[in-house]
Amino acid sequence: MSNLNPLEEFQHLFENAEMQKLLDNPLLKKDIWNIKDDLGMEINEHYSSYRLNFEPLSQDWLKLLTKLFCLKKTKYLKSSSIASQLSCIKKFSNFLETKSVLNSSQIDNQLFDEFGYYLRSQKLSETQYYRSLISFFETCRLEGWLNINTYWFKGKLKQRKVNNHEINYIPEEVWNQLQENIYLLPIQLQRMVLIIRATGLRIGELLNLPLDCLRQRDKQWRLRVKSEKYDIEDELPINVSELVTIIKEQQNYIRQLFGDSYDKLFCTSSICRSQILENGQWEFRKPTPKVMLQLTFNKWLNSLAKKANICDSDGKLWHFKSHQFRKTVATTMINAGVRSLIIQKYLRHRTPDMLSHYAHIDTQSIESEIKELMKEKTYVDITGSVAHTHRPKNLETELLRRKMYQVTTQYGECHRPILKAPCSTVNACWRCKEWRVSSDDLAYLKEDLNRVESELNLAQNLGMKRQQQGLEDDLNNLKNCIQGLEVIND
Repeated sequence: MSNLNPLEEFQHLFENAEMQKLLDNPLLKKDIWNIKDDLGMEINEHYSSYRLNFEPLSQDWLKLLTKLFCLKKTKYLKSSSIASQLSCIKKFSNFLETKSVLNSSQIDNQLFDEFGYYLRSQKLSETQYYRSLISFFETCRLEGWLNINTYWFKGKLKQRKVNNHEINYIPEEVWNQLQENIYLLPIQLQRMVLIIRATGLRIGELLNLPLDCLRQRDKQWRLRVKSEKYDIEDELPINVSELVTIIKEQQNYIRQLFGDSYDKLFCTSSICRSQILENGQWEFRKPTPKVMLQLTFNKWLNSLAKKANICDSDGKLWHFKSHQFRKTVATTMINAGVRSLIIQKYLRHRTPDMLSHYAHIDTQSIESEIKELMKEKTYVDITGSVAHTHRPKNLETELLRRKMYQVTTQYGECHRPILKAPCSTVNACWRCKEWRVSSDDLAYLKEDLNRVESELNLAQNLGMKRQQQGLEDDLNNLKNCIQGLEVIND
């Protein structure tokens, strides 16, 4: 045990009988732990790390406490979370070395201030490192290993302001460029983009989709997915027939490559972008029956962004991150007015304390909400004439379409193009030629018709000529809309 006794200040750990059992763990003598073999933990195959490496920790006392910390956390956290926290502690260790900090007694608030500046100078996320160090030092305190106050970190976290101007979803102009150039990606990558774009899956869920992920309940297709965050199997309703076709094509692709020896929908390749086909498309060379890394997926997209010069509205090259797809789906659904609980259920934003709030919303409820969003609508204008019939192609484009209109109406829809001048008939939609109503609005139209008739009779009895004219125009337009919709319904 001599190599485990870093400093005399931690001698109390070795004198405690209960603690000695933990210190006798043979892993503490190793600086590289295999997550699966040494810890018996599951490995997220889409992450690149299969090991916990403590070698970069240059302070013996910090290395010991970090190993003990990781052993404790194996009972509560996934291997990816432990690896992430270890990475943050390594960065703190590097910082301590630059400051020639030899023992824990030198750690104080001034040192934490300097560490914050150190992170900012390297353009690193302060929040991620602060939270990891809070977890580390509080565990040390609760276990009686080391007593360092973490109030400084918590104060900084509370003061941190959210940047509301930061775009963390994929803007429409970037979507359009991706769509135009997606053919340059290998076929499998194209399918991956289309699926994550339509469903908002977490990247780990996409990369680990089982080969038999399709389910059919009566006439309803569903996507079977295991929640990466909560380790629960879910089924998502699929309301776009093209998506089912894409998945079936990918299933055939995998079976042709590997037969029954590989059970995932997507694979990786041992060579990326080493050869370009005649049409400019990248070839997916040497497919390998392994789960693709998250970094590899992002690398393909950002290589495409460079090749096709995919830029934002300011002309800056766009940097793709896999989680942007999920945030984009959430953003479009919110802007389309989909109920927040439906969004939470569809995106599976679940924690044990949240389940009680929406556990009663089942898959059928989601299907009904999405079915309502995807149904065909025939619109009439204020003359009662059919303006057009809209047939939604898929959930995402329908959400984006509804986001396009700049004026929100009490009912019906404003079909005024965004590029036009500001609306000149605000709060007077009944008199606007670009206001559209469908059969969904019929009940509201009839209620307003009865109300306008009553107001018109009152204005006539009181001799209010000016009010009569406006009410008569409204009455005629409402009648036109109602008659036009009733003809359609017949």
